[in-house]
Amino acid sequence: MALPVLSYGRRDQFSAEGPVATSFTLLFRPLWPIIVPSTEWMRSSELALRSIPDTLLEPLRIWIMNCFPQEHLVEKLIELGDGLHLPERDPLDEMEWADPLWRASQMLWQRAADVLSRPIPPAVLEEMSETSGIRTASIEALLPAIQIVFAGARHFFQSRKAVVPVVPDRNDLALLLKEAAARGVTAWCFTLALLMASRNEIDIILPTARAVAHIQPDARVWLELCDLAIMGVYDLFNARCDRISREITRIKSVERSERRVLLWLEANEQATIHALIRFAGRCSIYGAAAAALGESVARAAKAQFTLLVQEDLLIGWPVTTWPDSLMISFEAGNRRFRQLAAFGSSFSRFSDYRGGIDQLTAHYMDDRITGLSFAEKIHACEMLEASQKPSPLLMDYLKSLPPPVQGKTFVRRSVSLTMPWSETAR
Repeated sequence: MALPVLSYGRRDQFSAEGPVATSFTLLFRPLWPIIVPSTEWMRSSELALRSIPDTLLEPLRIWIMNCFPQEHLVEKLIELGDGLHLPERDPLDEMEWADPLWRASQMLWQRAADVLSRPIPPAVLEEMSETSGIRTASIEALLPAIQIVFAGARHFFQSRKAVVPVVPDRNDLALLLKEAAARGVTAWCFTLALLMASRNEIDIILPTARAVAHIQPDARVWLELCDLAIMGVYDLFNARCDRISREITRIKSVERSERRVLLWLEANEQATIHALIRFAGRCSIYGAAAAALGESVARAAKAQFTLLVQEDLLIGWPVTTWPDSLMISFEAGNRRFRQLAAFGSSFSRFSDYRGGIDQLTAHYMDDRITGLSFAEKIHACEMLEASQKPSPLLMDYLKSLPPPVQGKTFVRRSVSLTMPWSETAR
């Protein structure tokens, strides 16, 4: 299995600071399981059937974003992605402000599905071919498969905030797989790879895919592709985690003004890997691949968590009282730390993460963090700790409060409301 390319920058290159949010990143980053270097794509007929060459991404982005009426709004949402400067709006009523990057991503995927559903003019195809180094016939063969991916984004691209495995509707899933099979082998391979690399429950994905494969004219071929997909997803994540570990070792923690918006290995991706390893425990044929993946994800998760903790200790938080938008962002970041520690410790030991959590809780109780009240500091530490028992910080705080009023009798008044239709009114 070829090493997947991770689209972190506009030119599909690694940023010196790690993942950054751009329209290019939000549009193509979820496709990482099916993106490979173009040299490998052109050299292997097998990869050409189930992968997208990385050189095609920039021409596609230009065509998708051309005359995009909402491009300015997407850029504005990306600017608000850190959550530090959210407008004064209710995030429950206007979800795009609750997670600006997720809303921007949804808009980009809808735009991509719409644009790719229409025929691309021959002149544009020729220009794409010259830019990417790929023949127009190959590009035309890939576009229907890419379009079905963006059209079915709700199945493939799960929200990065939620980590519980998604249980897809079997009927909707079967319809998606039937449409993919109708569009050919490439669309089928794209669909399987992305479904298995997302948080979809593998116990539902695989049986449904095999059921759809059975009704195809050449069922044996489609069933073999199912087996290749499940075997390949372990290798894909293994290669990705190894590359993430190497990338993080080249980054030094420096003072930042805010927390990272995008991570190398999000909590929901760790949840997917955890589910795959559990699945291998029930299917022994994947045991060796799962063991190798467990080792690589343990290294990557620990390296990422350590870097994030060190960066958090260097963030220059405001010295004045924090606005609500910053508090919302701060709590979301603490929740993410807790999730990363929980999943990371499932691949190794919780003691590997205990020290980092202790560093963070001590840091936020420090007097130098002046923008938080004492109660807010305790709340932050409680969220990071995620313990079943009240922390000593909370117990000390409760002891400092005055005792409850004793000796007073509280009398509840009984109020009788006479309604027009009641008996007393008659």
